[in-house]
Amino acid sequence: MKKYTTLLFDADDTLLDFKKCEATALELMMKSRNLPFVPTDVALYSAVNQSFWEAYQQGIIKKSEISVGRYKKFFEIKGIETDAELAAKTYEGFLARQHFVIEGALELLEKLHRDYKIYIITNGTDYIQKQRLLDSGITALTDGLFISEIVGAPKPEKQYFDYVLNNIAEKDKRKILVIGDSMTSDILGGVNAGIDTCWYNPHKSKYKYKPTYEIESLSNVLRVL
Repeated sequence: MKKYTTLLFDADDTLLDFKKCEATALELMMKSRNLPFVPTDVALYSAVNQSFWEAYQQGIIKKSEISVGRYKKFFEIKGIETDAELAAKTYEGFLARQHFVIEGALELLEKLHRDYKIYIITNGTDYIQKQRLLDSGITALTDGLFISEIVGAPKPEKQYFDYVLNNIAEKDKRKILVIGDSMTSDILGGVNAGIDTCWYNPHKSKYKYKPTYEIESLSNVLRVL
């Protein structure tokens, strides 16, 4: 008998290569608006973006403050005067079309989907995440999608995981496993919700919270099920 019946997969940097998607969308946005772009802008924007999402996850700012606020900060650091709201809309349009899949992710989902219920749990904007997951082929291999914008709360908040648990068939937490790369949203969220966690840690980072399992390759998910 299987230990788990239901798998909750994070999307970005677990199944989708968000860093590559982000870098491509940022470069396209900057060049389409004739703004100066250098390769180091990717790391700068990523750090600014991450700081805004972490502030949102901690309840410091509202979700509505992320989209434009991160660009105001990014352009302020670069010393560029431009329309941050227009830049945000342009970037989001490009991001929605980026769906680079992490190596082995689709093959793994194809194997698992035969025997497990699979759901995607992700922080992000509804139309962007839906489009990317659809275009990548991931949607066809899963049973549902929970996006923070629709849920009304981000991972790792209890409200988010309560919503997920109330909207999936499996009610026994012992038979559910969270799989994700983020220690502060996936692993902490699972720990707080009383659900086993599998930390996808390809970069061998140090952990703040103790996951049930730790893997360096997605294929190793099969070993813990």
